[in-house]
Parts: sequence; C-alpha cells; structure tokens
Amino acid sequence: MSLNIRLLALDIDGTLMDTRKRFPEVNIRALQECEARGIRVALVSGRSFEMMRRFARELGVHPIFAACNGARIEAGEDGPTLAEHCYPRASAERVCRTLEDSGMYFNAYRRGKCYMGNPEVKPTLGPRYAHHTPGISGDPGHPYEYVCDRNRLWGEGLDGVYKFVAMGEPYDPRFEGLKAELRDMNLSVSSASRRNAEFMPPGTDKGSAVRAICELLGIRREQVMAFGDQTNDIPMLEAAGWSFAMENAEEAVKRAAGRVAPHCDQGGVGLTLNELVLGHVPQKGESKEPQVPWQEFLRDRVP
Repeated sequence: MSLNIRLLALDIDGTLMDTRKRFPEVNIRALQECEARGIRVALVSGRSFEMMRRFARELGVHPIFAACNGARIEAGEDGPTLAEHCYPRASAERVCRTLEDSGMYFNAYRRGKCYMGNPEVKPTLGPRYAHHTPGISGDPGHPYEYVCDRNRLWGEGLDGVYKFVAMGEPYDPRFEGLKAELRDMNLSVSSASRRNAEFMPPGTDKGSAVRAICELLGIRREQVMAFGDQTNDIPMLEAAGWSFAMENAEEAVKRAAGRVAPHCDQGGVGLTLNELVLGHVPQKGESKEPQVPWQEFLRDRVP
C-alpha cells in the first residue's frame, strides 16, 4: 500500500520524539527518504521557532516550521517568515493578568523570547521546568532568551505575544477555571501535555497553519498526512486527509484522528511512513528500534 502524500505535518514531542526526547532512527530515515522523494515536511509544534531549528538538523531534513501552535510559520531554518499571528496588546494584558492572579506558573511566548510569570511557584512543580532559567541560548543568528523579570513581562513582553501557557499538576483543575474566566475571548485553547493549558489568539492553531501551508504549496487536503499525540494536535489532524494519533496519545486525540500509529518509543511515525507512503517495512535487524507486528497492528486502524 502506497499513498500519494505530498506533505507531512508532524508534531515533535511524544510524536517524532520518543519519551527520552530522542528521535528514533526509523523516524529519521523515513523522513529523509520522504524528502528525497519530493514530499515536503512541516514540523508543527507548540515550541518556539528558535528552539525547533536544531531539530531539523538532527533529523537531516529541510522542513517548513509552524511554531507556537502555528502562530509563526517560517519557510525554513533561516526564513523567511510566511505568517505571524499575535495577540493585540489589550488582549495580552487581560490574559496575563488572569494567569498572574491564578497563582500558577506560566509562560508568554513572543519572537525570540519566553517570559516567565509567577516564577516563585515554579519549584513546586518539581524538576520538570528546571531548564527554565534566565539567559540566552540558541544559534547566534537566532538567539532565544528566557526572561524572569515582571517589569519586562508587563513592558516589552506583551507586545507581539504568540501564546500563553499555564503549567501545573497533571489535569490540574485550575486549568478549567482559567478557561472559564477567558471563555468570552474566544481563544484557541488546548494542551501540549496533561500538565499545561495553552491559550492562543482566536483562530490560531495547528490546523490553520497546515491549511495555510497547503494553500501556499498547492497541496490538497487528501495529500496531507499528520501525526500527533496531544489536544493541541487535534486541529492539525482534522485539517489532514490522513491523520494518525500515536499509541501514547490522549484518548480525545485518538478519537479525532480515527487511526492509530505505534507508540513514539517504537518510532511509530517512521513505521507508518514506511508502510503507507514509502511502500516498505524495515527488515529485522535494520533498525535498533523495537519491532512491532506491523500488519497485525495496522489491521482495523486504517479504513
């Protein structure tokens, strides 16, 4: 079985990456072969563009980037910027005030910077966000700064905001309170993990990014294959003709996709591409990744 796919829309964490934050070799090889055959790759992530660039080098491909859940679309590692969707200043101030009043740790993302809100509560969440420390990282031409300064947050930080992210315990009930408080703003709200809630400007999500990329490249919906694992991936999965939730995905994501790929730790993206797009299955011993009874796994998962 080989499908006529022209665009791959791929989430990163929990999808292309395994639970150790590594790219399984089977994924790397499959993406490189897809690109060699003329299939475009789009990395579609909640992460910032500056932090996503290095992943392209690790994967050995030349993708389009849809960063911050599609709020910023870049044609390649060095641009140009194809689209940006930011909060108006007044709207950003209201969301920021609501998150600050909640007492939860939160981040505000804008071009080249991530601002930390309520940083004093970050230690209560354990080591998960220990890497959120003030300073500049990234490539010299594309620096990325973590900012821990309330004055900077309320000054420069609320101009050109892509998204806000509240962080807490898994399925924290306070997330629902925030959603209710901000419901009248008609924001795009989702999660990149069970530990956060993401608040985007209205109409901005991974699905709108994929549709914009398709329009740019002249690609039809049925020529798009998408993979994801969290609720912020659902609009992207709905925008694609062929959608797969990972075996490790949230149940709501599996229902939205209608098809399930093997676990991210097994290189489920690469295994699916090998079978359905590239027309071959890795032979035993070809990869160090765990093998799965692929035909048996796929049965009843692809209509």
